[in-house]
Amino acid sequence: MWSALSTRQRSLLIGLAIGNLVVLTAMSALLLAPEPAPITAPPPPDTSLGCRSAAARALTERDIAGSVTIRADGSIDFALSGDDPADAWEALAVSVELPAQGCGPYDPVRVDLPDPSLAPNRRLVVEARWADVTAWSLGRINDETLSERAARSTYVSAPLPSSP
Repeated sequence: MWSALSTRQRSLLIGLAIGNLVVLTAMSALLLAPEPAPITAPPPPDTSLGCRSAAARALTERDIAGSVTIRADGSIDFALSGDDPADAWEALAVSVELPAQGCGPYDPVRVDLPDPSLAPNRRLVVEARWADVTAWSLGRINDETLSERAARSTYVSAPLPSSP
């Protein structure tokens, strides 16, 4: 029967046979492949009152006035009210202490404080990545390197209402 077929017909049959083998091999590989392990996301950072309280307590222990906000996106914000720009470094140090208390780590870490220029109602926001803050706390990078890596922005806050 093979000899009764033309060269074109033989080539077509060989091509179909090879195509069937490729499809069969691919289907077998898919069926026999192990099931991928489910991807589990890390647990979200604790946004509970306990972690906010721990961060606020650590600020108070350093004689720094301010508030702490832990956001659902895993970030932490320190809003400081003092005039000392060095307080920003202390807030960054507080963020590194929180995982030992079962809170965080938080990424990014933002510190909102009065602008060092002391212009009225002008505020500075410094935002640093968790990896950079951790490296800084461990002495792997210095203050200058952390400062260069941190993002900064300023804004003008609404003035406080005057009392009558």
